Amino acid sequence: MIRINLLPHREQKRLQQQQLFLGGLVLLIVVAALLYYGIYQIFAQRVADAQAQVDYLQQVTKELDQKIASVADLRKKRDALLAREKIIATLQDRRDLTVRIFNTLAAITPKGIFLRKLEQTGDNITVTGYAESNDQVAAFMRAIENSGTFTKPTLNIISKTKLGSDEVKQFTLQMMVAEPNVSAGAKS
Repeated sequence: MIRINLLPHREQKRLQQQQLFLGGLVLLIVVAALLYYGIYQIFAQRVADAQAQVDYLQQVTKELDQKIASVADLRKKRDALLAREKIIATLQDRRDLTVRIFNTLAAITPKGIFLRKLEQTGDNITVTGYAESNDQVAAFMRAIENSGTFTKPTLNIISKTKLGSDEVKQFTLQMMVAEPNVSAGAKS
């Protein structure tokens, strides 16, 4: 005799397979979620490390900007001090300028030339005088050029005039005062 098992074993087996499949699926989802979370944490840590590095570099940049600003301030102060030192050296060198002008004019004025008027405007000097001949005026101009105290002599006017009973040449001459040598200590 044949016995037939009427118990729904196929359904139980199918149900068991479905439960096993669902368990594997849940386990696979959990493993995938853990894997995703692990990868997310790795990249999040890398981003956090990069952000920390950026923050550090920004802080260092701010400190360097402050140092650069202080160096720029120091350079401005140094330049201002050098400018003052140069002004003081120039004033020191020009202190005796009037005496040098008169001493040089006395030393280079040839015989036969008489200076009547001397006018100084800044570095420009105008001399008016009398000469016995045009050659003496030319010699005076060469002496001015070679003096080291004056430069660029320019003859403005030369004319004949009577001085007493003598006929003389009246002239007006312009020249520049040469820049005095600035002390070596003022140069940077």
